Amino acid sequence: MKKILYTIALAAAVFTGCKKEVKTDGVGTLQMNLDRSAAGYVTKATNDNPKEFVIEIKRTSDGWTRTYPRFANMPQQLDLPSGHYSVTATSLYQEPAAWDQPIYSGTKEFDIVTGELTAVSLVCTLSNMKVTIVPSGNFMEEVAAYTVTVTNALTWEASDVAEKSLSWVKSSERDDIAEGKAGYFTVAPLLVKVDGYRSIDYDGDNACHAELIITNVSPRDHHVIKLDARVTGQAGFVITVDDSVTEKEDDVLVAGWEETPVDGGEEGGGDDPDDPNPDDPPTPSTAPVFTWEANPDFAETIIADEMNVEILISAPEKIKTFEVEVNSRPLGPTLAALAERDNANYYADHPFVMDMIYDDALCDGLDGMGLGIPVKDAVLGKTEVLFSLSSLIPMIKVYLAPDGSDAGSRHVFTLSVTDEKDQTTSKPIVFIAPES
Repeated sequence: MKKILYTIALAAAVFTGCKKEVKTDGVGTLQMNLDRSAAGYVTKATNDNPKEFVIEIKRTSDGWTRTYPRFANMPQQLDLPSGHYSVTATSLYQEPAAWDQPIYSGTKEFDIVTGELTAVSLVCTLSNMKVTIVPSGNFMEEVAAYTVTVTNALTWEASDVAEKSLSWVKSSERDDIAEGKAGYFTVAPLLVKVDGYRSIDYDGDNACHAELIITNVSPRDHHVIKLDARVTGQAGFVITVDDSVTEKEDDVLVAGWEETPVDGGEEGGGDDPDDPNPDDPPTPSTAPVFTWEANPDFAETIIADEMNVEILISAPEKIKTFEVEVNSRPLGPTLAALAERDNANYYADHPFVMDMIYDDALCDGLDGMGLGIPVKDAVLGKTEVLFSLSSLIPMIKVYLAPDGSDAGSRHVFTLSVTDEKDQTTSKPIVFIAPES
């Protein structure tokens, strides 16, 4: 095992050091036009204004980078040495959860040719998700006060849950729903929690509680959390999620208040009048599914020298994209270097996203190491892929601080697969650094 780890570390260093030579035999000119996609969600925030977008120009052969904090301050025509480049534009603020904060981003590659003008038009699209809350009329009558909390943290107990959560509150002093507040979240599974107090016997203590997990998430989604309260023999909240992109609805019924009899009222129960065919079986989902036979519950796992992290990806509609977001302080920069990213331009506290299909440098590096990690054509268009992290995860131990300060640290790998029907499934996997 030590030999394998050493080979991995050495290969990463080799890929970092062997940069392609840049041919700078002359100078050309870049002229750039930037716009925001009209398909996005528009607010009055700075994040919507392309003039305020951060611009990063990178020469792909050697990692040379130039950054402009505001597109408005970037020269209309910029002289650059000839070569192959990429330009990335992003919104200024990128909090994991915030009110009225759409995050736009876009990247485009181009060539600068000696003595020529290169015009680049870049359209930025929404890269995070919008969440709004819509209570039904019946819910508003039945419930006197309530709080809806949404987070994209891994669990409600996660250390970063506070910075990744937003709460919509309806009380006598505050009504976020009436104000039409919209929350924005970076792409990750969403946890939804509802706490409400019934109007008919509201005393501040008689609460009903419901929770929901939304795993089918992707950029540009608008998740509408619909709240309804039905009074039946075992009354409670029914939460419906209406995703305008994936057209997916999830219902969660949580037992809550007992029915309070009303003279002349109907008895609760019976078939749902909104279901025209209550006896028809539900249509099976064809969205991608992750299966980890050695760890069926995907429980947090201690990093060891030998591990079984073989995850079966089943995608009946065929895989179109596959990304792995690596949130690991010691491993992230190493993977960035393997993908020929400039370490000076890599933020150690920012997750590194591995594109397992379209990032040529990363895929070639991983493929050349013999780690058994499928990339490119071994993934694209497949209905089943056995994705192995068994050799990569132990590598984290090599980069942990020798003084033991990294003991117990969390290393999160979030797998996201989109199929050819644009159905996306994301799954976070958490690995814990050993105590010694």
